[in-house]
Amino acid sequence: MSADQGLEEGRRLGLRLVRALNGAAVEPAGLAWLYTRCLGSRWAAGEALVAEMMAGLYAQHQYYGVIGVAQRVGPENVGAGAVRVALAAISKQQKMAKSRGALGFRGVARFMEEYRGDGCPFRQLARRLVDILGRRDPRLVSAQLLAKLLEIELLSVPTSAKLPRQVHPWLDAYFRYGVEPTVHAFTILMHAYLRCGDPEFALWIYQSMQRGSVTFVQEGRAESMRVPAPNDVALATVALVWCQRRQWAQLHGVLERLGEGGLVSQRLVTRAVSAMVDDGHVREAEDLWLKYGCTPGPNALSTRVVNDRALAKLVLGCTRAKEVVKATGYFRTCCEFASLSETPKTHLTGLFNAVLRCALDNAPGLVDLEPLDTGDGRPDLDILRIARLHCVRFDGDTYSVLISHLSRVAHTHELDAVAGAMQNLYTRLCSEGIVLDDMMVCHLVPVWVYLDLGQLVTMYWRVHTRGRPQRKVVQFRRHIMYRAEDWGVKDRVTKLLS
Repeated sequence: MSADQGLEEGRRLGLRLVRALNGAAVEPAGLAWLYTRCLGSRWAAGEALVAEMMAGLYAQHQYYGVIGVAQRVGPENVGAGAVRVALAAISKQQKMAKSRGALGFRGVARFMEEYRGDGCPFRQLARRLVDILGRRDPRLVSAQLLAKLLEIELLSVPTSAKLPRQVHPWLDAYFRYGVEPTVHAFTILMHAYLRCGDPEFALWIYQSMQRGSVTFVQEGRAESMRVPAPNDVALATVALVWCQRRQWAQLHGVLERLGEGGLVSQRLVTRAVSAMVDDGHVREAEDLWLKYGCTPGPNALSTRVVNDRALAKLVLGCTRAKEVVKATGYFRTCCEFASLSETPKTHLTGLFNAVLRCALDNAPGLVDLEPLDTGDGRPDLDILRIARLHCVRFDGDTYSVLISHLSRVAHTHELDAVAGAMQNLYTRLCSEGIVLDDMMVCHLVPVWVYLDLGQLVTMYWRVHTRGRPQRKVVQFRRHIMYRAEDWGVKDRVTKLLS
């Protein structure tokens, strides 16, 4: 067997081994370590083997492992398939780093150190891979690869940056490889200018796509470039422009056009509802969600598609507008649809707290954590019934809202009843492992003094004042004394805290 034949046989065996490892129950991190070490050795890996390594790691969401393999490839073993997977992994890892606001783990930190220099390391590696492929054969560089490269380059730009109002500098790679820019490339540019706070230029790009050409100045002379016609994705991006500019009439016009073809994405609906709620247009947000945020079925619980994120934003909008009845109804809908899915329901607690706070703002009565099922017309008890029915978990904020409400209405009710209700809340939150915050203690200290539970006052006073500056201790004491006046126990509290 010749040396070339032996090399080829070794590559075939290596490919079979990598495929077996990708299909086996191997720890993903260990697999990434093994592949990067293999490429770092003298073993000559072929193009198919590198592509198989990257594909296996990408399928297991080991994006940094794909980056590690990509750092070690060269012209002899990189192909269009490997570059496509590598760029997708770089984009994923870049977005993860962006969402953390910083490099949140050691792997990316090492990556940054290895590629320290001008510009973003993700962008540098993406450019290097495309350049290697282009030097090998420019025909292998496709519009799809260049679109992903453009996305990585634009995502590396900080959102605070002021992007130049020019299109052609971003399309330099397209010109270099003789590839015509696609509508996807221009949509990526529109998103980038939106992200950096320039919706006007994003709209100009869309209008240029409608005209079919764009004119720019290069080396002192005017140049004209043909631009592809916009598609539905670009039209949806324009809807985001209208969201950012708070131009609701234009937004509805775009949604109508997209809705005719059933092309309204739920991400767009969420953005639109959120923008309307933030701008105080709750009624318009409600109409938009009812029209596009759900697909009705034969009955309420057989709805096929429900945009729960937009619905949650609508609940918060109703609480801001003090529309308690609507907020309660939409919260009930959130709970009903959450019960049909297998995803965690932790977001319901935050919505419950917001609606409960809104309902208690004008509620004159005491709160019963186990309200009867019969309707009594009280929104605060309605929301508690819904929470109990759907097993919504209480947290520290929930108990803080309830305790604050009882403390506020204490002077209009029999103190014994209020004190008993507040002590029951304290017992329940302790049984659930919830730690009291300063506000809870301020409300509960007068109750404990009223119930002759001075040992609790002494214990929590020591816990919450230990190690605090004197200024903070004085402020904490002042808040407690203010509440003690409503209970008529000011002198006794002063004695216990002295």
